[in-house]
Amino acid sequence: MRILHLLVLSCFVAGYLCQRICLKKADIAFVVDSSSSIWPPNFDTQVHFLYDILSPFDISPTKTQVAAVSYSNVIRPQFQFNTYKDKTGVLGATQNIIHTKGDATRTYKALEYMNDQIFTSQNGARNDAIKIAVVTTDGETNPGGADSYTKEEGKKMTLQQAQRAKDNGVYVFAVGVGKEVNDQELLGIASGPESVIKVNTYEELRENELQDKLIDLTCEAGENTPLPPVTPNVQCEKKKADIIFALDQSTSIGSQKNFSIELDFVNYLIKKLAVASDETRIGAVVFSDDSERRLELRDGINRDSVVDTIHKFKWGTGNTYMDKAFADMREGFLPAKGGRPGLVPQIAVLLTDGSATDPYTAASEANKLKNNGVEIFAIGVKGADRNALETYANRPRNVFFVDELIALNTISDAVLTELCT
Repeated sequence: MRILHLLVLSCFVAGYLCQRICLKKADIAFVVDSSSSIWPPNFDTQVHFLYDILSPFDISPTKTQVAAVSYSNVIRPQFQFNTYKDKTGVLGATQNIIHTKGDATRTYKALEYMNDQIFTSQNGARNDAIKIAVVTTDGETNPGGADSYTKEEGKKMTLQQAQRAKDNGVYVFAVGVGKEVNDQELLGIASGPESVIKVNTYEELRENELQDKLIDLTCEAGENTPLPPVTPNVQCEKKKADIIFALDQSTSIGSQKNFSIELDFVNYLIKKLAVASDETRIGAVVFSDDSERRLELRDGINRDSVVDTIHKFKWGTGNTYMDKAFADMREGFLPAKGGRPGLVPQIAVLLTDGSATDPYTAASEANKLKNNGVEIFAIGVKGADRNALETYANRPRNVFFVDELIALNTISDAVLTELCT
């Protein structure tokens, strides 16, 4: 019977059920386990399963849209609702989902990404569409060495993020494969017991039987799920703060083109802020072997001028002396440089793709910043040391991580939300 639930979902997602009973548009997000515990041929079967259930799908911006993210120790966005406009693009992207073979199962981070990024208007989600998520796994939440959380803490966060999705009107199916899945966690992720699909092998995912009563059940679940407004692009017009961005320009960034991705990311955030002398002031630091404050807070009081200044920054080379960047920011927050300590929140945002060349001094300088009342956010790209970033930041939610520079845009609104809190 549980297998048939899955096949009913396949029918609904494919558009057959929508034509027959459910006439609303649908935004479907796949959250795909990509951990090393999945044998490569089984991962291929999982990908083919997604392909098969999408094949009959009527995919377009006005009908059904699809997005996907895979997860293991890394969270890898595959495509958003507005990435592909037709079936050919979506099916091709589905076939190209990469098996990252990570040694962790960070389900909570994948669901957090789904909540913060996939189901947002910026990435194509629609207010008038039925929202469905399909979460696949062959085990249970396991932070491994990727985070400092225990297994139990990770499981708790998974359930919290799943509940957050359901509270926002997403109907969640949990698909478990094999004997290592955690039944309690599947039930906690899913919208209800009827939305839990559990099979013994990946081959069972390819069965294609359907039963009318389960079609009706799935259709009813989709139709009765409330449709609250999609999370809009975040604005931060009411936030008054001193914000200094520290941008890594070390050799590992690779090129001016890559460095410009950093600059564009920062400028996207700045464009959402109320930049003015009596509102939010912006400063900027670049660092490698040395650190340089290229924009003082006293000068960062006009949004267009700030964006233009940062856009013109040139890439350099060298090592990754974060300690010098932290020290430079500490000085930059002083009144003499335009800072307003004690009057407005002071926020430091570090963006890096590597580990600190001098980790001991970097930690010491970060602590000095925090002791001065500065809130530190840390954004890591690929080769960054996640544990070190969590040490520098004031709290875990201040740390963000992406697998490549080009993926920075996928976390922009999540970062902005925290900055504006």
